[in-house]
Amino acid sequence: MQRFFISLLLLLLTVICSIGSYLYLSDNAQFAGIFFAGLIFGILLMNLKLNVKNDKLKSYKRELEKESVSSDENSAKVKVLESKIEVLEKALENALKK
Repeated sequence: MQRFFISLLLLLLTVICSIGSYLYLSDNAQFAGIFFAGLIFGILLMNLKLNVKNDKLKSYKRELEKESVSSDENSAKVKVLESKIEVLEKALENALKK
């Protein structure tokens, strides 16, 4: 969340710099200033978008890991119950034979 606010602040500063370069620089420097401000703005905007996407990807991976662990636990419980049933069936067979 902190990265989001820092990126947003940098984007705002870039816009302010482009407006300042348009208002206060000479004609040739205006275009260069606006070009570089736009370039920096684009880079920062893509960085912000990638950060958001990476955060979503990390949370999705965590969810998948949790589901995997719970499914592993469930399968282990099923195996334990199956082995208990087999033991009980053998004990019942032995009891019926006697």
